[in-house]
Amino acid sequence: MKASRFVRTMGTVFAAGAVGAGVALLCAPHAGSKTRRMIRRKAQDSVDGVRGAYGVIREAGGDARRQAYRLRMRLLSRKAIGRAAT
Repeated sequence: MKASRFVRTMGTVFAAGAVGAGVALLCAPHAGSKTRRMIRRKAQDSVDGVRGAYGVIREAGGDARRQAYRLRMRLLSRKAIGRAAT
């Protein structure tokens, strides 16, 4: 019983998707070649934006790592000075 319900549901989903795709094609504001060109440009812009953000995050991570290393070295040197004083 559950399997037949699943099959009906999936059939409904695929039918709705096909109807939606047909309506989208009929109502598209541009020709197919122009729409594909626009999608390609927007996808490339998105990729470029992600790459730029990755570079900024990577650089900030490197800065944080260097700063943490410097702080650790300062703490270790002060700890060694404290031991020598006692």
